[in-house]
Amino acid sequence: MFCKDHSNKFLKPLTFFDKELSWENQVKYLGLIFHSKLTFRQHSKYNNDKFWSKVHRILPLVALHSHLSFNNKVLLFKQVLRPILSYYAQIWGLTAKTHLKKIQSLQNKILRIITNAPWFVRNEITHNDLHIESIEDHIKKLSRKFFLRIAERKNPLINSQIEYAHNNGKYLYPTEVSKTSRLSN
Repeated sequence: MFCKDHSNKFLKPLTFFDKELSWENQVKYLGLIFHSKLTFRQHSKYNNDKFWSKVHRILPLVALHSHLSFNNKVLLFKQVLRPILSYYAQIWGLTAKTHLKKIQSLQNKILRIITNAPWFVRNEITHNDLHIESIEDHIKKLSRKFFLRIAERKNPLINSQIEYAHNNGKYLYPTEVSKTSRLSN
Protein backbone atom coordinates (compact mmCIF):
# COMPACT_ATOMS: atom_id res chain seq x y z
CA MET A 1 0.00 0.00 0.00
CA PHE A 2 1.14 3.53 -0.55
CA CYS A 3 -0.16 6.83 0.69
CA LYS A 4 0.11 10.49 -0.25
CA ASP A 5 1.27 13.26 2.09
CA HIS A 6 1.59 11.10 5.20
CA SER A 7 4.58 9.80 7.01
CA ASN A 8 4.64 6.00 7.02
CA LYS A 9 5.66 5.78 10.68
CA PHE A 10 2.34 7.25 11.91
CA LEU A 11 0.08 4.95 9.92
CA LYS A 12 -1.40 1.81 11.39
CA PRO A 13 -0.54 -1.41 9.58
CA LEU A 14 -3.29 -2.78 7.36
CA THR A 15 -4.41 -6.38 7.26
CA PHE A 16 -5.89 -8.06 4.21
CA PHE A 17 -7.12 -11.66 4.55
CA ASP A 18 -5.14 -12.01 7.80
CA LYS A 19 -1.96 -10.84 6.11
CA GLU A 20 -0.31 -7.63 7.27
CA LEU A 21 0.48 -5.13 4.51
CA SER A 22 3.32 -2.67 4.89
CA TRP A 23 3.19 0.94 3.72
CA GLU A 24 5.46 1.79 0.80
CA ASN A 25 6.41 5.01 -0.99
CA GLN A 26 6.23 3.38 -4.38
CA VAL A 27 4.23 0.53 -5.91
CA LYS A 28 4.47 -1.19 -9.28
CA TYR A 29 1.09 -2.30 -10.58
CA LEU A 30 0.60 -3.79 -14.06
CA GLY A 31 3.88 -2.28 -15.24
CA LEU A 32 3.05 1.24 -14.03
CA ILE A 33 5.05 2.64 -11.12
CA PHE A 34 3.04 4.77 -8.70
CA HIS A 35 4.96 6.94 -6.26
CA SER A 36 3.35 8.56 -3.24
CA LYS A 37 3.70 12.00 -4.82
CA LEU A 38 2.24 10.77 -8.15
CA THR A 39 4.92 12.53 -10.22
CA PHE A 40 5.58 9.42 -12.36
CA ARG A 41 9.31 10.23 -12.36
CA GLN A 42 10.18 6.65 -11.44
CA HIS A 43 7.91 5.33 -14.17
CA SER A 44 9.59 7.64 -16.68
CA LYS A 45 13.01 6.30 -15.70
CA TYR A 46 11.75 2.72 -15.85
CA ASN A 47 10.32 3.42 -19.33
CA ASN A 48 13.65 4.87 -20.43
CA ASP A 49 15.58 1.78 -19.34
CA LYS A 50 13.04 -0.60 -20.85
CA PHE A 51 13.00 1.35 -24.13
CA TRP A 52 16.79 1.32 -24.55
CA SER A 53 17.05 -2.39 -23.73
CA LYS A 54 14.53 -3.09 -26.51
CA VAL A 55 16.30 -0.68 -28.90
CA HIS A 56 19.59 -2.53 -28.39
CA ARG A 57 17.87 -5.78 -29.30
CA ILE A 58 16.35 -4.51 -32.55
CA LEU A 59 19.12 -2.08 -33.51
CA PRO A 60 20.47 -4.35 -36.25
CA LEU A 61 17.03 -4.18 -37.88
CA VAL A 62 16.63 -0.39 -37.81
CA ALA A 63 20.19 0.91 -38.08
CA LEU A 64 21.84 2.37 -41.17
CA HIS A 65 23.06 -0.86 -42.78
CA SER A 66 19.82 -2.75 -42.30
CA HIS A 67 18.22 -4.26 -45.40
CA LEU A 68 14.73 -3.32 -44.22
CA SER A 69 12.86 -0.56 -46.01
CA PHE A 70 11.97 2.70 -44.27
CA ASN A 71 8.35 1.58 -44.10
CA ASN A 72 9.32 -1.60 -42.25
CA LYS A 73 11.61 0.31 -39.89
CA VAL A 74 8.83 2.77 -39.10
CA LEU A 75 6.45 -0.15 -38.63
CA LEU A 76 8.91 -1.69 -36.15
CA PHE A 77 9.02 1.60 -34.28
CA LYS A 78 5.24 1.92 -34.18
CA GLN A 79 4.58 -1.70 -33.20
CA VAL A 80 7.47 -2.45 -30.84
CA LEU A 81 9.04 0.73 -29.46
CA ARG A 82 6.28 3.32 -29.27
CA PRO A 83 4.00 1.09 -27.13
CA ILE A 84 6.80 0.99 -24.55
CA LEU A 85 6.88 4.79 -24.47
CA SER A 86 3.12 5.17 -24.28
CA TYR A 87 2.16 2.26 -22.02
CA TYR A 88 -0.65 3.46 -19.73
CA ALA A 89 -0.20 7.00 -21.02
CA GLN A 90 -3.88 7.64 -20.28
CA ILE A 91 -2.93 7.59 -16.61
CA TRP A 92 0.48 9.26 -16.50
CA GLY A 93 -0.14 11.62 -19.45
CA LEU A 94 -0.44 14.62 -17.15
CA THR A 95 3.00 14.18 -15.71
CA ALA A 96 5.41 17.10 -15.56
CA LYS A 97 6.56 18.59 -18.85
CA THR A 98 10.15 17.55 -18.09
CA HIS A 99 9.18 13.86 -18.10
CA LEU A 100 7.24 14.26 -21.34
CA LYS A 101 10.24 15.98 -22.91
CA LYS A 102 12.47 13.07 -21.90
CA ILE A 103 10.10 10.62 -23.51
CA GLN A 104 9.88 12.80 -26.62
CA SER A 105 13.68 12.87 -26.81
CA LEU A 106 13.71 9.05 -26.78
CA GLN A 107 11.36 9.06 -29.74
CA ASN A 108 13.47 11.69 -31.52
CA LYS A 109 16.65 9.65 -31.02
CA ILE A 110 15.25 6.42 -32.41
CA LEU A 111 13.74 8.23 -35.40
CA ARG A 112 17.15 9.77 -36.11
CA ILE A 113 18.69 6.30 -35.94
CA ILE A 114 16.05 4.92 -38.32
CA THR A 115 16.46 7.73 -40.87
CA ASN A 116 20.18 8.34 -40.32
CA ALA A 117 19.30 12.04 -40.18
CA PRO A 118 22.24 14.47 -39.89
CA TRP A 119 22.48 16.79 -36.91
CA PHE A 120 21.10 19.83 -38.76
CA VAL A 121 17.76 18.20 -39.68
CA ARG A 122 15.05 19.33 -37.29
CA ASN A 123 13.06 16.74 -35.38
CA GLU A 124 9.78 18.17 -36.68
CA ILE A 125 10.91 17.47 -40.25
CA THR A 126 11.76 13.88 -39.37
CA HIS A 127 8.34 13.44 -37.73
CA ASN A 128 6.54 14.99 -40.70
CA ASP A 129 8.43 12.93 -43.28
CA LEU A 130 7.70 9.68 -41.46
CA HIS A 131 4.10 10.71 -40.63
CA ILE A 132 4.67 10.16 -36.91
CA GLU A 133 3.02 12.39 -34.35
CA SER A 134 4.78 13.81 -31.32
CA ILE A 135 4.51 11.84 -28.10
CA GLU A 136 2.18 14.48 -26.61
CA ASP A 137 -0.20 14.22 -29.56
CA HIS A 138 -0.04 10.44 -29.41
CA ILE A 139 -0.88 10.46 -25.68
CA LYS A 140 -3.76 12.82 -26.33
CA LYS A 141 -5.12 10.54 -29.06
CA LEU A 142 -4.78 7.44 -26.86
CA SER A 143 -6.52 9.17 -23.97
CA ARG A 144 -9.38 10.37 -26.13
CA LYS A 145 -9.96 6.84 -27.47
CA PHE A 146 -9.72 5.37 -23.95
CA PHE A 147 -12.31 7.72 -22.44
CA LEU A 148 -14.63 7.41 -25.44
CA ARG A 149 -14.57 3.62 -24.99
CA ILE A 150 -15.41 4.05 -21.31
CA ALA A 151 -18.45 6.11 -22.28
CA GLU A 152 -19.72 3.20 -24.39
CA ARG A 153 -19.72 0.76 -21.45
CA LYS A 154 -22.99 -0.30 -19.90
CA ASN A 155 -21.60 -0.60 -16.39
CA PRO A 156 -22.83 2.44 -14.37
CA LEU A 157 -19.78 2.40 -12.07
CA ILE A 158 -17.43 2.70 -15.01
CA ASN A 159 -19.56 5.40 -16.64
CA SER A 160 -19.55 7.44 -13.45
CA GLN A 161 -15.75 7.73 -13.69
CA ILE A 162 -16.06 9.96 -16.76
CA GLU A 163 -18.21 12.48 -14.93
CA TYR A 164 -15.71 12.72 -12.09
CA ALA A 165 -14.43 16.26 -12.48
CA HIS A 166 -13.18 17.17 -9.02
CA ASN A 167 -10.85 20.11 -9.49
CA ASN A 168 -8.83 21.51 -6.64
CA GLY A 169 -7.06 23.93 -8.97
CA LYS A 170 -3.63 22.38 -8.49
CA TYR A 171 -3.75 18.92 -10.03
CA LEU A 172 -5.37 17.84 -13.28
CA TYR A 173 -7.00 14.45 -13.77
CA PRO A 174 -6.36 11.93 -16.55
CA THR A 175 -9.63 12.77 -18.30
CA GLU A 176 -8.25 16.27 -18.85
CA VAL A 177 -5.70 14.89 -21.32
CA SER A 178 -8.47 14.08 -23.75
CA LYS A 179 -10.19 17.43 -23.24
CA THR A 180 -8.46 20.78 -23.06
CA SER A 181 -5.23 20.57 -21.15
CA ARG A 182 -1.72 21.85 -21.25
CA LEU A 183 -0.91 19.07 -23.72
CA SER A 184 -2.86 20.99 -26.36
CA ASN A 185 -0.56 24.01 -25.99
